[in-house]
Amino acid sequence: MRASVKLLQLNTWSLHLAPAIVQLLDREDPDILCLQEVVSTESGRKMLGSIQEVLAAHEFEYYYFSPLVRFTYMHHAAERGNMILSKYPITFAHEFWTAGELQTDFTKDISYDAARNVVHAQVETPAGLLHVLTTHGYHIREHKQGDEHTLAACKRMGEYIDTLEGPVVLTGDFNLIPESESMQVLNAKLRNLTLEHKVKTTRNHLTTKTEPCDYILTRDLKAKRFAVLDDIVSDHLALMLEFDDLSATID
Repeated sequence: MRASVKLLQLNTWSLHLAPAIVQLLDREDPDILCLQEVVSTESGRKMLGSIQEVLAAHEFEYYYFSPLVRFTYMHHAAERGNMILSKYPITFAHEFWTAGELQTDFTKDISYDAARNVVHAQVETPAGLLHVLTTHGYHIREHKQGDEHTLAACKRMGEYIDTLEGPVVLTGDFNLIPESESMQVLNAKLRNLTLEHKVKTTRNHLTTKTEPCDYILTRDLKAKRFAVLDDIVSDHLALMLEFDDLSATID
């Protein structure tokens, strides 16, 4: 019998709770990991969490990291961005930009939304070839209804996905509620598991925000299990998708 493939989605909150993330990975043992707000640095300072701390305890053979910003922390170079990690071969990976460009000298004076992108990795799973995409959406401080920027970004994602052949998984912290005009663009093309399962929130007590804004959306893939995990590993909750069939079509 073919083994199931397990995918985990998480906004890591800049790896502030890296040890808790390691514990979650040890328990769930995902095959594919889609992450946002990933900090990468060789600094050994524990004041700054990093993906290196996670990988030292839980290795993934294949990964692709796309930084949005580069900055200096306590005289050490650091980057923050989106990342896909996999136990299975990544045969192709790149990113495309939905806002701005890579900020090579990021400071507090630069807009939070000066750089936004989508990472795309082509993963050779036991179930077949899978397109995995992840993103961290444009941020509007006052609400999660979206605006012209988020609408343009979602249209760009939808157009890109239309060019892909075969099964697709799109994940991320979109900073949008399911019913927003922007998310409706993607809901029309993909199966939104967060919406289908009527998830009430993907946040926790580490923030005052209560809406669902983290998603796993699929095409041509039958979910064997979908769950929102209540572990406190970030100010966002992790989402889990398990599947073993890439031949199913959307009703």
